[in-house]
Parts: sequence; structure tokens; C-alpha cells
Amino acid sequence: MKKSLLYLSLAAFAAIGFTSCSDDDEPQKNDPGQVLPYSMRAYILNQGEYWNLIEGELCVIDYATSEMARDVFVNANGRSMGATPQCGVAYGSKIYLGMYQSKTIEILDAKTFKSLKQIKLSETGFPGTQPRSMVAKNGKVYISMYDGYVSRLDTLSMAIDGSVKVGPNPELIGIHGNNLYVPNSDGMNYQIAYGTTASVVSLDSFTETSTFTVPMNPKQFFSAGGELFLICLGNYIDVENALYKVEADNTCTKIANATYASVKDDTIYYIDAPWGGTSSYAKYDVKTGKITPLTFEEVPAPNAIGVDPITGTIIIGSYKDTGYEATSLPEYVYQYDNNGKFVKKYDCGIGAPCIFFNTK
Repeated sequence: MKKSLLYLSLAAFAAIGFTSCSDDDEPQKNDPGQVLPYSMRAYILNQGEYWNLIEGELCVIDYATSEMARDVFVNANGRSMGATPQCGVAYGSKIYLGMYQSKTIEILDAKTFKSLKQIKLSETGFPGTQPRSMVAKNGKVYISMYDGYVSRLDTLSMAIDGSVKVGPNPELIGIHGNNLYVPNSDGMNYQIAYGTTASVVSLDSFTETSTFTVPMNPKQFFSAGGELFLICLGNYIDVENALYKVEADNTCTKIANATYASVKDDTIYYIDAPWGGTSSYAKYDVKTGKITPLTFEEVPAPNAIGVDPITGTIIIGSYKDTGYEATSLPEYVYQYDNNGKFVKKYDCGIGAPCIFFNTK
């Protein structure tokens, strides 16, 4: 695993957040975050390489043709997305993208990729300006901001309408029940110590209602099979990276060593890519507790995984053979079917990707 993703080179792995798309952005009687039976594509949002002036890309894999369209934002809009894209979500009729270094949110038409609005986060009147991850529910997009906040974006007005202070350097947030769970990595203070706290934010009141202690360097919360899970990265030396189940009393029970994860139904697909070690793959059945090893031999240096919540298509991002982000294009993503059979390797942008999906 590449140790210095963003919080060692710029500030802090790219977010894997899936939420479903509905036909519009109005809150519905059924939860608009519910996955409905339709899917046709995967989105790959690469960070780029800031120091070598290589811009990030939004790429799209079309399942029907097994082809990838590269740099669709630039092609549709004739301009850059901005520096260091970090997170994205397809929700309703729109796509939402967050640019860390440029401190902007781009809202796109999901069909044309045309920009409907660019939000300059320094001008919203709310604190929080460094997008890190996104999730969506009930007509709102929630965005963790690496400068210590979670912001709320209303999908109808296309405006930030609230912000909550959480812990330092929040990473990949997850929704479980009617709460937002926030891993506070404190990644910018890694030379002293990584963080060991998580924040709970009520979606009803949009306030931080509690905090609790977690293992070192929390990275990603997600819900699977009615349970809450957390990946923590440790300190890359003597504290291991691991996948934990968060119990009802907020204690954490280790399941397996892991660095990246994605969910379909009651199954967690995960990669263990320890710093300086050999990568391995497995899936965990939340209901039975069974761990099944997987094999993806084509991938040289995995840096992300996404599993389509409808089709089960598996997408794995990879650095080049060195295990570090490149200083020249391209890097790669690998597509597998829902049985893990290799489908195709694609060239894409560089930097660990945020992988998300088109559901409707």
C-alpha cells in the first residue's frame, strides 16, 4: 500500500462511497439512498499528481461496450475540474465531485456531464473547504472536509446549507441508521500520532451527538448487513491495518487485516495491502462470519476497490508496478464480473481513484 496517499503528500485513499441514483432529487417516500434495480456504468475519479501538475480525471466505464471514456468532464465542459479531485457520488439526476486543492464542488448533469454549478467552498458562509469523501441520503449530499468539518449540500438548491465541526482530518464517512459516522484520522499530525476517535453526527439535527474511541488511524466507515464496520490503517509500522465490526457499545472487534473495502448486500469485499508487504484479497459474509479468499492476479499494486451494488461488477484500481503513484500517465483499473472473472484492464488517470456507480 502507498503510505502517503494525500495526508502525507498533500493532506490525506479515495473515497469509496456508493449511493443510489433516483430519477430526480426530491426526497421520496422510499429512501432515495435505497439501491434500485438498474446499473450500467462505473465512474473512476482519479486524483492526479499535484506536484507534477498532472490533473485528475473523471473516467466512465460502460458495461455494455466494455469501453472507458476518459476525461469526460474536460471533454464536456472545455475546462479543468480543478486540482486534486478526491470524492464523487452519483445521486438522482446529478453527479457531485469534490476537489481538495481547489476547494470546490462540481455538480454535473449525470447524462451530459455538463457542469450545472461550481461551488467555491470559501464563499459559502460555512466552514469546511477541503472535500475528502461524500455520501448521500434523503435529498442531501454529506461531505467530509479534511479541515475538520462535515458539510451538507441540498440537492435541489445545489447549495451548502450546513456544516458541523468534527475531529481533525475526517476521512471516508458512512451512513448507518440515521447517523453519519466520521473517522477522525488526524492525518496531518502523523509525525506525532494518528487519531483514535470517531464522531457521530445525527442526520435529523445535523449536530455531532457523540464521539467514541477507535483503533489508530481510522479511515472508512460503512454499513453492511445491518451492521457498522470501520477500517483503520494503524501506523504502518507496529500497529496493523484492519477491518473492524463496531459493536452496539462502540467497541471495535477485529475481523481481518484490510486497507480497502467495498460492500454488496451482506458481503464485504476487501483488500489487505500492507505498507511494504504483499497484497491479498478476500470477502466477508456479514451474516455467517465466513471469510473467503479471492484472487485477482492481474493487479500489480492495488489502491482501491469498488463493487457495483446492482450487478456485482468488481473494479480494482492500481498503481504501476512500483506501488507508488506515477509521475506520468496512465495508471490502471481492472474490471471483473460478479464471480471474480477478469473482464478488462483500462488505462486511466493517476492517483488512487474514488470508484462509484450509476444506479437509478
